[in-house]
Amino acid sequence: MTKLAELQTNFIHDCLSGALTADNTLMANDLNTQLISAQGLMGIYQSSAIANITNSLSLSYPVIEKLVGKDFFQVMCEQYIVKHWPTSGNMDDYGEYFSSFLAEFEQVRHLSYLEDVAQLEWRFHQSSLANDNSHFDWARLANVASSETITFLLSPSVSIMHSTMPVDKIWLMNQMNAPENIELSLDGDSDTFIMLFRQGLKTEMMTVNESEFTFLQSIENGLNFEAAIESAKAVDANIAIDHSLKQYIELGIISGFLI
Repeated sequence: MTKLAELQTNFIHDCLSGALTADNTLMANDLNTQLISAQGLMGIYQSSAIANITNSLSLSYPVIEKLVGKDFFQVMCEQYIVKHWPTSGNMDDYGEYFSSFLAEFEQVRHLSYLEDVAQLEWRFHQSSLANDNSHFDWARLANVASSETITFLLSPSVSIMHSTMPVDKIWLMNQMNAPENIELSLDGDSDTFIMLFRQGLKTEMMTVNESEFTFLQSIENGLNFEAAIESAKAVDANIAIDHSLKQYIELGIISGFLI
């Protein structure tokens, strides 16, 4: 008799391994096949599993689904699932590699913006699941002798992203009640610097300039305040660091600091 652990492993394999044949259906010896073949029986479970996982991907990537159409999105998801099986029962953890998959998927490789749009959607998803901000201690900051040595901390929900495509506009144009006056061009230099952060239950998107992005990236990389300023000023010597820092703290983008 097949052990339970082996049965479970074989069941998952048959559900997520693509086309079932007599040679690759591992559950074949443990099924009653008098009325229907092992491939037929496992095909029912396989279809259900793929549909449920596809639904999870649809929740994480609604703009991608809208851009390529529901039917084609389902086809892509089936291919993605075969290449990247879920490793957790928590579907919130699933879909991280969808953007890189799109970059290699032959039928959409000419749609070069899809990869970055998917990256943006995954960051939205992750931001929505992140821990809440901690309360920023203004009083403690006021008592710091030298602010240059402080290492500021980004909120757990913050995610920053650089794209050579106008992915912020593509995302906005595919939202319910999208603004009607968005001008979109996929030609030329379209460098876009994006910051995502959550306020309450809603994840917000803010477009920043390159120097502000560099400042935030320096903080994300663990540089102290002085080094972060130097990095930002190397991009734009006129960046208003004091204004940006105050805004980021008030919005909860910067949630704390280390001395």
